[in-house]
Amino acid sequence: MTSAAEARARIQPREPRCRICRDSHVRRLVNDLLDLRGAPAIVVGGNKGRRITYTDILGWLELLNEGRDKGDRITYDSLWVHAKRHHDIDGVVAHWAARMPRELRKALRESRAQNL
Repeated sequence: MTSAAEARARIQPREPRCRICRDSHVRRLVNDLLDLRGAPAIVVGGNKGRRITYTDILGWLELLNEGRDKGDRITYDSLWVHAKRHHDIDGVVAHWAARMPRELRKALRESRAQNL
């Protein structure tokens, strides 16, 4: 794993309710595919191309979905929610912005208890 990938893995929230975040290997694969979203890599016909979409990514994940229970399958909606909440930088920032006050209070309480 590269240092950039390691840094991303440390700061990205792991949400146990998210179908993608539950398994670290699936999460890594999906995040790598989400990095390709928007890239002009698909040639449709002739010289025309189009950008990679969530639907394309979901198609690439079909083999992964075959072995999963119906409630654990990665759907378009679960892929979109994961991308917005746990992959895009705005979602990661929102997660940590909500979590930091709680973490700070906890650390201050522990620090105060140790000093008494």
